[in-house]
Amino acid sequence: MYPLKPLKVFVLDRVHQDPVCAARLERMLRGLARNPGVTIITQDNLGQCAAELQTLWTPGPALDDCPRTYTRPLLFTTMDLSYDQPDLSPLLKRCPDDVTLSTLQMIYGQIPTAVDQHPHNLDRRDNCVCWPTYNFGTMVGCPHGCLYCGAGRAGKFITIALNLEEYMEKVVGPIIEANPWNRVFRMILHGSDLIAFEPEYQLHDLFTKKLAQYEDRWGHFHTSGTNVDWMADLPHRNRLVGVWSTTCDPVARIIEPGAGPAVERIEAGRKCQKMGIPARFKFKPVIPIRGWREAYAEIIREALTRAQPESMGFGLYMWNTFESLTKVIDPDLLDPDCLEAARGAVEQMKGNRCGPFPHETRRDIYRFLISEARKWSKDVLLYISTESREMWDELKAELGQDPRHYVCACSSVAAPGRRLALSPGFRYSTYHPTPV
Repeated sequence: MYPLKPLKVFVLDRVHQDPVCAARLERMLRGLARNPGVTIITQDNLGQCAAELQTLWTPGPALDDCPRTYTRPLLFTTMDLSYDQPDLSPLLKRCPDDVTLSTLQMIYGQIPTAVDQHPHNLDRRDNCVCWPTYNFGTMVGCPHGCLYCGAGRAGKFITIALNLEEYMEKVVGPIIEANPWNRVFRMILHGSDLIAFEPEYQLHDLFTKKLAQYEDRWGHFHTSGTNVDWMADLPHRNRLVGVWSTTCDPVARIIEPGAGPAVERIEAGRKCQKMGIPARFKFKPVIPIRGWREAYAEIIREALTRAQPESMGFGLYMWNTFESLTKVIDPDLLDPDCLEAARGAVEQMKGNRCGPFPHETRRDIYRFLISEARKWSKDVLLYISTESREMWDELKAELGQDPRHYVCACSSVAAPGRRLALSPGFRYSTYHPTPV
């Protein structure tokens, strides 16, 4: 586990009703760099605990011995996997007025269990090119504290569900069986970097064991971190595919304060390759800071000379507006030309999910990144991530892939070995106008 130093640890009382969950809790508590003791949440102290969860942690400067984001409180619970989840409104009425229903939902494990991500009809509406896929997840929140991530920047606590065996049987297994077209599943939900809590959490051990029960099924872990040495001991690590959200060194240091240094993420990918786990690097979000060309050129060189990734992707900082960009990232950090391009495109980019940077700015940045990658590898599979159809139309020749059926890092058909595991009923990405 990461050397976390939470200000406080909360545990829902029902955790101790399950010996397996209780043992998992004790193992994770022993893995903390600082254990402040445990507060058991009962119906008697629910209001007090909920109010404290909402107010105890606030962002601030780094501590002397760890990033401030490592001090977020931890909330341990069990995920409510019942078909008809109980109404928490009566409990909310007994809490202080400023306690929110969402906080009670976290306490009682009312967390979305899986998401059907990027269906064709939604991506068609949003002009987004990706692949439909199922996402799993058992936590909410992350210790990385990335400034561009709402949960990472301002989330008040990290919620950790402990009933993983039940989750595998009631959620993961049935979804695998019901969706034979989905060959690779993502463990990624709720802004969480799940490998930060391994091996004590045991999620990926159980996930790979479940995947191994089916022929030709794999699972992505998606990380900005470097905590991978424990994977060498996984009996079914051949069912894993590693995807790193990585960036250049200045962005990693300044904008992703609790995540791994940029070059160390590359090293983590190299380690996984030696274990037989495919590594894929996704530069997302690409943030055009001052000196971005030199910084990204350097880390692309490191990525393609230290490791042999199956694919490399690029995605600009998007899903935002100029206002939100300049609110969460100091404008003085940004390239002046890119900043002015975003400022001048405010009206043009209204309602465009690829904002705040206009098409021309994004295209020119992608072309630079593509050219840098090709200096070091003629074979690595390149793509752009969740971009528009128009961007694919302009860049597909330079990328060298057909947007209708391209290999990326974490799609449902991006099987190990740089190949697409397509099926007769599932042959196209969401670039295709209809789900043929």
